[in-house]
Amino acid sequence: MGRLAILAWAFLGLLLLSADAEPARRVALVIGNGTYAEAGTLANPVNDALDIADKLRSIGFEVIEGNDLGKRELERSIGEFSDALEGAGVGLFYYAGHGLQVDGRNYIVPVDARLDMPVKLQLEAVPIDEILDIMEQQTKVSLVFLDACRNNPFARSLSRTATTRSATALAGLAQFDSTRGSFIAFSTAPGAVAMDGTGRNSPFASALLRHIAAPGQSINDMMIAVRRDVVSQTREGQRPWEQGSLLERFEFVPGEGPAPEPKPAAEPAPASQVAALERSVGDDKTSIEKFLRRDYLAPDARTMSETVKRIYGSSATIFGTRYDADAIVKVKTDWFAQWASWSLGLEPGSLEITPQGENRTEAAFAMRYDYVPKDKSAARLTGKARVTLGLVKAEGGWRIESETSQAMQ
Repeated sequence: MGRLAILAWAFLGLLLLSADAEPARRVALVIGNGTYAEAGTLANPVNDALDIADKLRSIGFEVIEGNDLGKRELERSIGEFSDALEGAGVGLFYYAGHGLQVDGRNYIVPVDARLDMPVKLQLEAVPIDEILDIMEQQTKVSLVFLDACRNNPFARSLSRTATTRSATALAGLAQFDSTRGSFIAFSTAPGAVAMDGTGRNSPFASALLRHIAAPGQSINDMMIAVRRDVVSQTREGQRPWEQGSLLERFEFVPGEGPAPEPKPAAEPAPASQVAALERSVGDDKTSIEKFLRRDYLAPDARTMSETVKRIYGSSATIFGTRYDADAIVKVKTDWFAQWASWSLGLEPGSLEITPQGENRTEAAFAMRYDYVPKDKSAARLTGKARVTLGLVKAEGGWRIESETSQAMQ
């Protein structure tokens, strides 16, 4: 396995991986602006940003997020994002809220913007291409998702005050002139207006949340699935669109074999079916908690090979990357060799079970950890992490298919 480096991991809160096997860091900036001082309130951008940020963390992204940001706060977040991209392999920017195009250039609108005259544009708004340029200079893969084409009162006010010598604002966003190693997804076609949505999320965010974590699916296939869902949900009123210049295939969650054919979003299941599904897994919450306490949170370093193969089966997806059982055994053995003792515990009342289908579920919980090093000069490692496990019920008990974690304060 070669030289080891410490990485966050759900089982321990931290994980050691070899330097040559370590997946490239993936960093995201997620912004949702909805409460505008001079343009009223959009219901869903903050919800969209919060949910997208959580989803990205669950598949291994480091996430910088901000909501309802003014110009100064927005620029600070972009600066933090730029610093975090150093050494990263993938950069992602997601924005939900008001955006506009002026003379073919796209802008994010901060919540404190006062755009009654085109001359104020450079002072009050943030050009999206400058964020893209930061990403392209520091990463091999740059991904941009813009749910920012919503009906925009600023475009109308700017157009009313425009002269032949000033900028002319248009509805929607424009496509970018050029990209290098980038993929840019718009919630609707260039120049068109997207919907905010009537539920918790916009149609575009809902579809993105539904498809982004599908294993083995290329980003291009993901966008086909997203587009089909949005077109269906809006009854042809909105059609997501993308442009890109990626030089290689990109998958949010790597998987084996070809991705399945994308399907339109299914109609909500009848209440009776939902109840039956919840019972099929929900009634097993006791067995899941027992599995966590007896197996997942009670590792035996002396029988690590048997433990891993029993808990994980032949492989598992950890932070978006697939590892076979032998690699997991090596990493865990090396990890526990550092510690004189350790304690892992389930925070009471924190376990949440979300059925994913027959005999499948997602288990999320708070895990306490405390490691005492063998080296008395080394620091004791203690804290709490939010762990999310994808579980499948197999013969003999539960098996882990996927896991991620996030440090908790």
